[in-house]
Amino acid sequence: MRHKTSKFLMPRTSETGKVLFGSGLVLAGLLLSTSLVPAQETKQDMDGAAPQEQLRPLVSVVERGSSQENIQLKVFGVAKAHYRQTLVTEVSGRIIELSPRLEPGIRLKQGETLARIEETDYQTSVASAQQSVAEAELNLLQEEQRSAQAQLDWKRARLQGKPSSPLVLREPFLKLEKLKLEAAKANLAKAEKNLTNTTIKAPFDAIVVSRSATPKAYVSAGAQLAEIYSTDELEVEVGLSDKQWQQLLLQDGKPVGLDKIKAEVTNGTDLGWTAEVIAIGAEADSQTRQKTLRLKVQPISPQGAVLRPGAFVNVRLIGREVPDILMVPSSALTLKGNVWTVFSKDQLQRHAVTPLFAKQEQVAIPADQLPSWDRSKPLKIVVNPISRYLPGQYVKPTSNSAAGTSPKAIEKAQVAE
Repeated sequence: MRHKTSKFLMPRTSETGKVLFGSGLVLAGLLLSTSLVPAQETKQDMDGAAPQEQLRPLVSVVERGSSQENIQLKVFGVAKAHYRQTLVTEVSGRIIELSPRLEPGIRLKQGETLARIEETDYQTSVASAQQSVAEAELNLLQEEQRSAQAQLDWKRARLQGKPSSPLVLREPFLKLEKLKLEAAKANLAKAEKNLTNTTIKAPFDAIVVSRSATPKAYVSAGAQLAEIYSTDELEVEVGLSDKQWQQLLLQDGKPVGLDKIKAEVTNGTDLGWTAEVIAIGAEADSQTRQKTLRLKVQPISPQGAVLRPGAFVNVRLIGREVPDILMVPSSALTLKGNVWTVFSKDQLQRHAVTPLFAKQEQVAIPADQLPSWDRSKPLKIVVNPISRYLPGQYVKPTSNSAAGTSPKAIEKAQVAE
């Protein structure tokens, strides 16, 4: 029974194996053909385009050429009054008059009466001094007459030689009367000055800062009445580092005249005041150890705005011309002090630079800090470099006037060619 069954099954097993073997061959062929097609397409793509042209970041650039530029330094300072004075009394007495204009913030004119002190005692002193002068003049006239008579008597006596004593001709008496007259006149001048000082006037055009005097109060000589400052001009003192000093005031190792330096003073707005460099500070700043320049500033701007003492100001100093300077946007300078440019074949290059100065949101870079380039053609400067740029990287430059020049837009924009 088992023998018959085995004969009957043998033919079916052989047919099944053939079917399975054929199916395996078909499946292997399909897999092989599927894997070959992408490989062939990829190879065709690689042959059709260079690696650097597959994907280029979009970068915003500006074109700049070298030029001559004046050195410009931006520093800060504080406006100060040219003169600041405390008004004090020079005589003692009771204040009988106090000007209503002697109040903080009021502008005063030179010679304007501010206060008066009771003057009766000082008028008496003047009258007494005038009497003393008159008496001294009379005594001098009498002594001159006596002296003249003594000389006449000596001549009439026909004595040989000179008198044995100056008393004979009354010379010491004459000299004494002359000195008495001079002293009397000096006392009169002092009395008249004291009388004049009972009236306190503004010594110059000024603004009242504070007032301490009160009406009817008794004051002693030297008592403080008010504090004022002049309005004719202001002063600004600015500090310069050693590097700034060399850039601005030295040329080829030789000093530059102060008249060659221009100054502009602003307060952070569109308002500006006329300024002039007048002197070099006598000593370095005690805290910063910087050398200083003193500027004279007109307190009223061309627009009519008034600059007050104590105001913080921005000062722009304009000095000598420097040749072969590249002015690039401030945004082109990275935090590490690098500038990126686009050279031939639209490849990026990185340059470590040291700016000389800044000017209106631009920085001045000596052209020799960048590799040699054709000065007849402008240089392409990357405006907003991002941290993932690499030297030699292929990019697609676009003018800064095109859309999408912000760092975020440039980072996202990728153009495939």
